[in-house]
Amino acid sequence: MPSTGDKPSDNGTAVATGFTVIFYKSSRSRRLRTGGFTLVEALVATTLIGIGVVSTIGALTKLNSFADMSRNGTGVCAAALNQIDLIQSDGPFNPQKTNNDGTPQIPPELVLGVHDPANVVVYQYKDPANNSNIVIVPGVMTTTVTDLNPGSTTVYIYKAVVTVTYTYLNRNYSFSMSTIRTSDI
Repeated sequence: MPSTGDKPSDNGTAVATGFTVIFYKSSRSRRLRTGGFTLVEALVATTLIGIGVVSTIGALTKLNSFADMSRNGTGVCAAALNQIDLIQSDGPFNPQKTNNDGTPQIPPELVLGVHDPANVVVYQYKDPANNSNIVIVPGVMTTTVTDLNPGSTTVYIYKAVVTVTYTYLNRNYSFSMSTIRTSDI
């Protein structure tokens, strides 16, 4: 045991008495260490949570962008396909025959050349509050019809190329579909 002249230190230092070493630890410092988080632990936790939140927001924003582009692709495909269906179904298409007025039996959609551009809706939003349609992404559709067998009087094959162009987020996009139509007879 320490002699009466030796006082144990309050800061955890060792006191040597003879051949015996006695370690004293302050109970006050033990209480302070177990009381809560340190500032560094709190900052590290806050930083990790912040990185997780920023990464999640970035990933969700990118996924939303993919969804927008997919929706626009579906809309532009539908607009072009509607025109292709009209070209395939409009009739009569008999370039070798003439109408009573002397014009060939060709519907307006299959007249040779580049047709006037038409405005189409790539994507629209229907507002449920007032039941109105709001056009978000407008487009322009151009149809070009060419004769694949020019000069022939026996085989009439026309090719129609439908191109829809639109701008989304300051980028220009273009989508084309083509079809071939032969005479009905």
